[in-house]
Formats: sequence, structure tokens, C-alpha cells
Amino acid sequence: MAKKKSEEPPQRRADPERGTRFLIVGGVAAALLIVAGLIGFGWYQTQIAPRAKTVLRVGETKYNLAHVERRMSLMLAENSFFLQSPEILESLPAIVLDRLEQEGKLLEAAGELGDITISAEELDAKIREGGGLAADVPPADFVAQLDRQIKESGLKEDEFLQMLRAELLEEKVRTYFTEIAPEREPQVRARWIVLEDQEQADDALERLDADEDFAAVAGDLSTDTVTAEEGGELDWRTRAGSPFMPEEVEDFLFAAEAGQRSGIISTSFGLYIVEALEHDDDRELDEGQRPLVGSRLMTDWFADLDEILNIKRDLTQDDAIRALNNIL
Repeated sequence: MAKKKSEEPPQRRADPERGTRFLIVGGVAAALLIVAGLIGFGWYQTQIAPRAKTVLRVGETKYNLAHVERRMSLMLAENSFFLQSPEILESLPAIVLDRLEQEGKLLEAAGELGDITISAEELDAKIREGGGLAADVPPADFVAQLDRQIKESGLKEDEFLQMLRAELLEEKVRTYFTEIAPEREPQVRARWIVLEDQEQADDALERLDADEDFAAVAGDLSTDTVTAEEGGELDWRTRAGSPFMPEEVEDFLFAAEAGQRSGIISTSFGLYIVEALEHDDDRELDEGQRPLVGSRLMTDWFADLDEILNIKRDLTQDDAIRALNNIL
């Protein structure tokens, strides 16, 4: 009996419609991947990359836009003042950048002032103080408190610790300059009339030019109600003393002869008419003046660092707007 030939499996014929569907599905998937890639790249270019931009460099200390945003959020949470008007809010990025620049100067240069440094123990004490913890708190409680403070600040851990270190350095630097403040300095005793607008200032000057008593005019017109009750008189003061006095006013008083009166002095803080009453080129500082002189010396030190440190600011208007939009 003849053997049957083994049957070969039937050959599948190509399904042109199936192949077409496969190509279409593959093409759509590839297109979707390309679109997703483009969207992801666009998101990176418009959201991620700008926030990684270094907008401030103080020596070797760098701050990117994301760091500035986090500090803006923290300052806004601590100061509702910035929400009083759009103009005040728009000043927030520049104010934060100024603060970070000062912190950068402290971190970079405080060590040159008598080896001022912050130890790990001092930093730990600052953290315990912020959380109201005792000195002998268990390590686990300390770590939990640190984590809570970092989370509440909205900063990264290294940013938070850097901020605390700068605060401690600022306290030590301020103390340093107060301690080295001179025992004696030139001082002036004066009186002033602080005025609201040009019309009021013209009125005050006209009355003074007509030999009306300075104290009477000050009592009637000065917007500084504290000194107005005393005829506008100020106590002996050094430069950058108290109360605050615009630089233009100080320049006049420290150059004027005793008894010399100014005209209307226009400043960014208002209008002033002042009179120098007495000068003393070598007057002893009292205890209340020494911290003020120390603060002035510290401000001068900060200004000198502008020429010593490699400070670069690159916060554009677009950066500021992006940062504000991200935190609001």
C-alpha cells in the first residue's frame, strides 16, 4: 500500500490590510513619541532650564533661580506686607536677591574678620532655639525638629542650613564691628522739619524766611510728629545715627556751620528743611550710639566687598516675572 505524502502546512498569504494597519499604528505611535518628546523638551526649555540658571554669584557661592524662588516664597510667607500692592510685590525678587548677596558676602568673607566662623555646635544650637528644644534633647527629636523646620521653610536642606549659618555670621560680624567702633566721633546736634509735599515745603520756607520761629513752624507743619513736639530738635548724632536721616540731609549738616539753615532738601524719602545747632568733631559715643556706628562700619565693609569678591547678578525682568508667577 503506497504511503501517503506528508501534508505540508498551508502557506499563509500576506494580508495587505493587516500590514497597512501595522504601519499606521507604528506611525501613529512614533508620531506620539515625537510629540511627547517635543512637549517634554519644550517643558524643560521653558520651565526647568530657566530655574537652573545661576542668577547670582558671590565668590564661589552660587544661587540659581529656583533657589531665589524658594526664598521668595519664604519671605512672602513671613511678610504679608508684599501683598499690599502689585508694585510692592514686584520688588520681592530684587529684595531677595539683595539678601542672598549679603548672605553670600558673609559666607565668603566673614572668616577674614578675626577668623569668624560658625561651628557645628553653634548651628545645632540655632536649630534647637528655632524649635524651642532643650540642649540635651535626644538625637531623634533633634532630627525630627530639623526636618520640620526645613519642610516649613520650603527650602532644600543645604539651602536652609546655609541660611542659618549666614544669620549666625551676621550676628558675629555685627558684634565685631560694634566692638571695634571708635570711642569718639564727629557729631552734630540739629533740628528739622519733615515735609509732605512741595506746597507745604514752600510754605514752611516762606515762614522761616520771614523770621518766624523754627520751632513754631516745625510744630505746625513737620510730619515727624515725635520731634515736632520738641520744635524739630534732634539729639547729638553721628553719621548714620538715629532717627534715620537721608544722606543728602547728613551731608548738609556735617558740612554746615552752627546756626546755618538749609533750603528745601529733596530726597527720595521726602522733603526736609534742617538747621545745624552745634558741632563737635571729637564727641564721645554713648552706649546707644556704638551699635549704630558698628552697623555703619558693617555696611561700609559690605560695600568694600563689591570690589573684592567676584559678584555677578543676572536676574532679568523675565526671570523675576517667571519667579513671581511660580510662587503665586
